[in-house]
Amino acid sequence: MASNQLHENQGLMATSQTHEDPNHEVERKPSLPTLRESAPSWFWRVGMPAMLIAIPLAYVLLIGAVAYLRNKNQSQFGDGVLEILQIASTLWPISFAAVMGPFLKTLALYRAEKGSALGSLEFLLTTQTMAEAFKNLIILRSFQFWALGIAMIWCLSPLGGQAAVRSLYLHPHSRSMKTDAIYYPGSNISDLNRFLNTSGDVGVLSGNSAQKSLMLDMRSLVIASFSTPDILISHANSSTDDFDDVVRNLGGRRQAVRLGQRDLWKNVRIPFMELLPNYKTKDPTAWLSVPTDSVVPYASLLGIPIRGGSFNRTGNSTMVVKSRYQTLSCGPDFNATEWLKPDATQLLLHNTSAEYLPEQYEQVSPNGGHPNIILDVLNNTETIMGHRLLLRQFPDTDVEPSSKLQLLVGGECDGSRWETTTFLRKCDVSTSYVDIEVTCVRPDPIDELLCQADRVRHTPKFPISGNLTALSSMNAMNGVLWEIPFTTASYHIGEASMLEAYLKNPSRMFTRLEDSTNETSGPACFVDVPQQAFEARLAMALNTFIMATYKPSVLTGGDGTSLRDRDGMWKSSTATWTEFADSIYVLDRAWLSISVLSTLVLFSCSVVNVVIRSLIKAPDFFDSVAGLTRDSPYIDVPQVGSAMSGSDRLQMIKNIRVRICDVQPDSESGRVALTTGVDNRKLDWGRRYC
Repeated sequence: MASNQLHENQGLMATSQTHEDPNHEVERKPSLPTLRESAPSWFWRVGMPAMLIAIPLAYVLLIGAVAYLRNKNQSQFGDGVLEILQIASTLWPISFAAVMGPFLKTLALYRAEKGSALGSLEFLLTTQTMAEAFKNLIILRSFQFWALGIAMIWCLSPLGGQAAVRSLYLHPHSRSMKTDAIYYPGSNISDLNRFLNTSGDVGVLSGNSAQKSLMLDMRSLVIASFSTPDILISHANSSTDDFDDVVRNLGGRRQAVRLGQRDLWKNVRIPFMELLPNYKTKDPTAWLSVPTDSVVPYASLLGIPIRGGSFNRTGNSTMVVKSRYQTLSCGPDFNATEWLKPDATQLLLHNTSAEYLPEQYEQVSPNGGHPNIILDVLNNTETIMGHRLLLRQFPDTDVEPSSKLQLLVGGECDGSRWETTTFLRKCDVSTSYVDIEVTCVRPDPIDELLCQADRVRHTPKFPISGNLTALSSMNAMNGVLWEIPFTTASYHIGEASMLEAYLKNPSRMFTRLEDSTNETSGPACFVDVPQQAFEARLAMALNTFIMATYKPSVLTGGDGTSLRDRDGMWKSSTATWTEFADSIYVLDRAWLSISVLSTLVLFSCSVVNVVIRSLIKAPDFFDSVAGLTRDSPYIDVPQVGSAMSGSDRLQMIKNIRVRICDVQPDSESGRVALTTGVDNRKLDWGRRYC
């Protein structure tokens, strides 16, 4: 390129060797066209460049459409604009080059007419992309302000394309509002006294009449809960083959997770916080997320009834409810033979003088079952008095006793009814008070509201492991601990109950009858069950029975959805309801600003290109390769028409063959040039050239 320019400049500076007669020149002068006559028409000089203004104008219209759609609801027109923006993003670099390329060539021609350095012309003529702009800055070492400005303008080529597609997007339009919600029954244990009343939300244990009426409902709730498919993975050993088979049969891990989030009546189950992954004993009041990709341990098979907090529209709500559940800390199995002798006093509820302890039943409506498990309370006078178990009711306020109740649980371990080799475990009973963040979703106005626990934490300012429990009343203790062995018991002596089979292996609970034929240790012998698993399973069963003593119509949803005329067992909460309307178009101000700037620059360049074109008088040497042939001593072409542009001149000489070769083949040093002498000597790597 530099060699060609050198020879062209030499040709331009060369003087004609022909001395013409002045009279002859005068005679030819009328036949020569003027510069204006030789120049292309106005349409080709100015009109054609003016047509490039249409490119930025199209983008201006597009930006106008984008601005118009700001905060508008989704529409067919808006979606069409989004599709055009996708196309415009692709076409922008091409459009940018289509305007900037001719503009820089026009600027080079204008500067050549006014006088310019060759380096400046080289920069203007060869800078057709952003990469070429920065390359020329380095190669030509042209760090003048205008050159840096052109390089910066070329940066708008990729940026403008990205700005076009990112300046407008659809955003789901949502609105949030506060709404009332209530839940049942709260976390204060003293509130359970209401269940012992004979009016209001009467519980199963409120009196003989209520027990006769509601005991069947309580047992039905428990048996139904222990018959759900997800019971097979509730506190089960996840490392066993049985567990994997059950999860597969339930429809996969995700379906298994969904089944555990709510009970049969869509009440929200309480996560067993102490058993969740990442539970930190050092920071118990920190919110802990409930996993959504693994089976969650829950504190009870029955969940928390919630009313309100939503509307019959598509949306979701979030609220915080308070609750509590019992936890157990059990010791190792021990031989309890001495504790079962007729004169022993360690058992509070059972009469050790009777022949067979598991079948002792003092409740008002025996069901005829034959349990194998023994469930009692350690008869410690100080503890019993501290928990006011000699009284019918709970304390009027939640006052912490000084010690914990201790359950005794176990059974015979040789499988024989007439043997007394009984193993028991002592389990401390504690209360865990928790706040639960509940999220509810209604996918469609006609769909049901699906709620689940999203996060949980220990309730601040409440005991982390309280001593006051839901069993701290003789009425509640008798009702719950007598019902637990019998409710799921088999009517066949020596067969495992649903509860007993669950405590041993939840995954095999529904095959307990087949497994009982191979039982050698006794259906209520739990010495082989790991301590942590036994604690979790028994605590879950205990909490299920405790919650089953609540008002059955509330647990099953038969009380309706109204928030009015509720008694003190219901607690208030405030839910944040969020619903989604039509999506709206949102502007990204930063990207839109870049798009506007890029379009303005492009529009300015196209207009300036037209203005400069109208001012230029010089023929366009730079728009065609024909410019290389002008006044060159090595190219034998007609040199008339010097006022013609390169493209017009090319029409005259387009069929002439040229070649880059040695134009001084006979000299000691050759010369490389573009020439019409196509038969000249070829270039030689070993030859010297001047």
